[in-house]
Amino acid sequence: MDRNSNPFRMGSMSYVLDAQYQELMSELPSPAPPVLETPSSPSFRRAEREEKYIAIGIDFGTTYSGVSWAHSSTPNDIHHVAHWPYDGYRGKDEVQIPTQVDLSTNDWGYLVSKDADPVRWFKLLLLETRDLKKDMKETNHPLEHSREKLRKHVGYEPSAVIDLVADFLQRLWEHTLSEIQYELDLDLLPIKVAITVPAIWPLYAREKMEAAAAKAGITKPRRIGKTELILVEEPEAAAVSTLFDRQGYPEIEIGESFIVCDCGGGTIDITSYTVTSVSPFIVKEAVTGDGKLCGAFLIDDAFENWMKIKSGLRFDKCDRADVRDFMNEEWEHGIKRAFTGKEPSFSIRPPAKAFGVVKRTKGRTDNFQISSDVIKQFYSRTYNGIRELISEQKSEITKKLGKPPKKILLVGGLGASRYLYSMLHEQHQNVLQPAQAWSAVSRGAVIAVLKNAYNPAGASLGANSGDALLSLRTMPTIASRISRASYGVIFASRAKTVNPPVDHAKEEVYKDKEGIERVDRMAWCLRKGESVDNKDQVNYYFQRDFDSPDVKTLSIRIHLSDADEPPIIPDSSVRQLCGIECQIDIPWETMREMRDPEGNLLKCRKATGLIISMSFGGAPKWKLTAGGHSTEQKADVKYS
Repeated sequence: MDRNSNPFRMGSMSYVLDAQYQELMSELPSPAPPVLETPSSPSFRRAEREEKYIAIGIDFGTTYSGVSWAHSSTPNDIHHVAHWPYDGYRGKDEVQIPTQVDLSTNDWGYLVSKDADPVRWFKLLLLETRDLKKDMKETNHPLEHSREKLRKHVGYEPSAVIDLVADFLQRLWEHTLSEIQYELDLDLLPIKVAITVPAIWPLYAREKMEAAAAKAGITKPRRIGKTELILVEEPEAAAVSTLFDRQGYPEIEIGESFIVCDCGGGTIDITSYTVTSVSPFIVKEAVTGDGKLCGAFLIDDAFENWMKIKSGLRFDKCDRADVRDFMNEEWEHGIKRAFTGKEPSFSIRPPAKAFGVVKRTKGRTDNFQISSDVIKQFYSRTYNGIRELISEQKSEITKKLGKPPKKILLVGGLGASRYLYSMLHEQHQNVLQPAQAWSAVSRGAVIAVLKNAYNPAGASLGANSGDALLSLRTMPTIASRISRASYGVIFASRAKTVNPPVDHAKEEVYKDKEGIERVDRMAWCLRKGESVDNKDQVNYYFQRDFDSPDVKTLSIRIHLSDADEPPIIPDSSVRQLCGIECQIDIPWETMREMRDPEGNLLKCRKATGLIISMSFGGAPKWKLTAGGHSTEQKADVKYS
């Protein structure tokens, strides 16, 4: 097999682009004849339950988290969970809650005491150290601080991280259900939920997130049935939410591309999409997305350090609770959210103990002036990181499509900053700041649930109105993504015919059961940078030797590479991603008999028609299929 050959077959898919309301209505079932059923009849209630459900989207963020939800019969009406438990904090009705847990008291979110030192950033502890970016590995980084606190409290083990994430998610989930219960009877409604994850997360981290969600009780069986869970990539959720709000805007035209910049507390994620249809609304990822650890935490750190070191105030004399109260009241819910860059200065009220004895004696502890020029310095590192991401993404889009993106959309908590908007708009002139930027990710997760459960024929929504079906049908769909890694398997190739020729310094030549010399080479089913249809699947057809008719298990290993050009000869960039195993039942007599080079019959046979199938809708999923007379079996996937 030469370097350019590809044993994987990518299917194709066509979309029926139809937005005519009359045609949509014609798909709806004809009215059923009257029956002697009442709303209290068991069959009536069962049929209604099967057609309706609650869609919940959880934005489990690095610094803040939020939840949105909608009823399937009114998909356009997306609600936000608020009224978070709190103790003396302003902000209980915010659409987000701090992602923090006090290990000593087990308090969470707004309930964490002002003088506590809670664990934050623990979401990122689901990543192995090797997959953390360089700036996250620094000893003074808040992530390392959280890792050390967890280690001292329970001993740092992978299960401890999952337990901590599960504990936070459980509180979040219980509060969410209690809030929805005020409006709906949840005992009669199935639940479908999505949790968002970073686009660059490896599969093992996604698996840990699913394990934490299960441990939190999110997927536990209910009387109405098991709660369905999907994972949705954060920038994709932000994009879908933003596009949902902007359907019909002049920049949404076929062939136009746009950038979505999700500005969060920890990371800045950037993705870009090209419009392929406006009715229904379909987009595809234009170029590979990117991200940096340059979120709002850098701005917060810069402000706090300046106040403690350069302001001339004595914060070392203040109680921790007073400092935290000051950061929350005067900075987070004060200057930071109001700052536009046009104000000459701001007047703030630091803790009284921060002032010198003389000023306290004279009562001059009410206000402290901080100039706009100083505040701008706090934003510099974050702004520079965002500017670089946008500039690089624009360059890639222009190179690939021949023209720059039509618009740049800012979402996320930091994306609501007027100062950030003005700075970026001054440079690019095509920046927009959509409404509800704070909740864009959780709202997008709700839309992803609704689209994932939507049956185009309307079979599962027969009791819903035509307007609801029309809304579901016209909600934005991301048809394809750009692969961020290469996926493949190691296969045995004939040593005499491989291209490039065998490199004996790097490769080991061995003989198979037929006595043929072989060498291990990579077969890449999907290469980094290639576009993948979300509803299609990649198939790899292979064959496998069996020594005995008693062998009933088939297993294979999937490998990945982050290299821009994945190697044909396995090297250090190639690592095992997962192992797939399933039970098979291929009759021994249907397998091909094998002979050695001399023609002698061997005591083994070769099974053909075996398939590895990979789909990439939201998160990569894998399965094995045994061909011939066998049937498809459920594969057991174990990530490395």
